[in-house]
Amino acid sequence: MLISNNNSKTNSTWELTRASVHGLAQAIEAGNDQVLSSYLGVMARFHTYSARNALLIATQRPTASWLEGVRSWNELGRFVRPGEKGIFILAPTLGTQPGNHAKTGKPKASRKQNKPQAEPQLLGFRGVYVFDREQTGGEPLAESAKPVVLSDALGKLTALAQLRGMTVEYSQAIGPNKGTSYRGRIRLLANMEPAEEFPVLLREVVSQILYSTPRPTFVTRAIHQQETQAAAFVVCEALALECKTEFSGCQLYYGDSRLLAESLQLVHKTAALVIHAIRPEGSAKFAQEVQQ
Repeated sequence: MLISNNNSKTNSTWELTRASVHGLAQAIEAGNDQVLSSYLGVMARFHTYSARNALLIATQRPTASWLEGVRSWNELGRFVRPGEKGIFILAPTLGTQPGNHAKTGKPKASRKQNKPQAEPQLLGFRGVYVFDREQTGGEPLAESAKPVVLSDALGKLTALAQLRGMTVEYSQAIGPNKGTSYRGRIRLLANMEPAEEFPVLLREVVSQILYSTPRPTFVTRAIHQQETQAAAFVVCEALALECKTEFSGCQLYYGDSRLLAESLQLVHKTAALVIHAIRPEGSAKFAQEVQQ
């Protein structure tokens, strides 16, 4: 199934997404307090995927940790166990579209002349089935992720803030607050250790990114704070940082599933931006996925 600009196919894709959001909202309304944190955990583990795919994964297999197609698992020396049910996601389809070249009357170039390679373009999305590592058997997999050094992460987070036009200042005068931000100006309490400073700077950077991101719906300060907390939690979870506990317990649902979907999209986009600034692996895949 290729999901292109065709209205009927696009609508069916959004219907699938809305059904997943509706299911998440119903679970929250039923008092399942863990369902949102479980989804945010999926978003953290699959931050190179789109928010829509993260939602589809969370709906079908919230414990998933590593997803590949059958062929990819085979290339890694593993096989999908018989009877395992695939997880449906949407994969970007890349290709080149033939251009309409007008006749100029000039002699044709020699066939031996090297032709410029056309840039690949996003043509649409197609439904595929992937499988979690726990659904496979075979050769052991090497874990490649390295622990994050907080001092390095702090430097990269500061660089991201400056790249986006923010200023980061240090002052003792803001005490007892550890950090404040307003219109791109971030002020931090001076002389904090990296383990103390990182979550404070993370909260303020995420807050300012969310404030500067255009969105269709006006939201209250309380909702903005909850979105900030959720995005910071996803970042810490993805980087395996203990400071994630400072951002747990966020609430994104206020009786409006449409607003919940909007919040999840913004939380995912903001968190992924920060994660890729600190740990840039997978940025190319993320660039393709976010176009969904």
